[in-house]
Amino acid sequence: MKKTLKGVLCAVVVICLIFALTGCAKIIYVVGGAITAIEEINDGSWKEEQQETIDANKPSEVVIEPFVAGTYGGIDFATPDDVVNYYIECYNNTKAQTASYVDKDGNTKEYYALLGDEKLIVDKILVEGTENKMLNNAVPGMVTAAFAYNSYGLPPCNNRNPLIDNTNQNETDPGEYDLRVTHFKPEYSLASNVTENADGTITIVIQPKDASMSARGGDSQGSFFSVLNDLGETVDNLFTDYDMLSWASGTTQENCVVDYRGGTGKVTIDPETKTIISADYHMSVFVEVKHANVAVIKDKSGSLFLSYDMHYPASDDYILKYNGITRK
Repeated sequence: MKKTLKGVLCAVVVICLIFALTGCAKIIYVVGGAITAIEEINDGSWKEEQQETIDANKPSEVVIEPFVAGTYGGIDFATPDDVVNYYIECYNNTKAQTASYVDKDGNTKEYYALLGDEKLIVDKILVEGTENKMLNNAVPGMVTAAFAYNSYGLPPCNNRNPLIDNTNQNETDPGEYDLRVTHFKPEYSLASNVTENADGTITIVIQPKDASMSARGGDSQGSFFSVLNDLGETVDNLFTDYDMLSWASGTTQENCVVDYRGGTGKVTIDPETKTIISADYHMSVFVEVKHANVAVIKDKSGSLFLSYDMHYPASDDYILKYNGITRK
């Protein structure tokens, strides 16, 4: 079958994304599987009437309800900053809590008490700014199958073990940020609100400001979500391993864009203990690769919108299935 230009270009974007999330161990599998599978899509299956042009560069708008001052769960909230500061306090209290788990070998491990599950969803795939339903149907399942599911503490998080939950995942050399505490702050918030529930708990919703090329711990998105970090090295390695890939012009840093916009975090808090008892984080990302050469195909671009969702607490079945541990 003929190579599908649009499929191959999107595969490049998907590969970069998957490698950033799953690590180098799966790079060969993902590259080979994605390119092979998408190249097998017959050119004749493309239908122009299924395509729609999307403005990928449009900044996000506020997607949550407005803040209303008042007393919720016995706590006075006069301003949106009060909401964020209370979230920060409860986040830090929650990540200070640990619990004992038993691994498959019977060893006891000390991890965060509140662990979550995760889900990666490809929402839309664009080629030269145009969406095609054929690719939208073909690629997401491949991405889901390649994704390595795990359990982490509240985001941003680099490990469920608090001792190495830092930017370097190293107890003796932690790097720039200690992720056992949040580095989010009121000026990073685009909008926030708070409501009281019938059982006396309160629910806080926060939408952080947009950011590009975020790294864990830094800026409005990197201090709130478990972001992808810098894709530059990932893409450079990919291009080194596969000589069919190259840049028509510019550098990796210039041609790879990762924008975070429109994501939200929703947490339910027990005011008695000032801890988070449940949470849902929805990170919304736009990834783009520009000026890419794929074999004889020159100077094209591919991009995608994706969602990375984390839910807390994860079920016992999820933790056992993907991490091989059970709560003691």
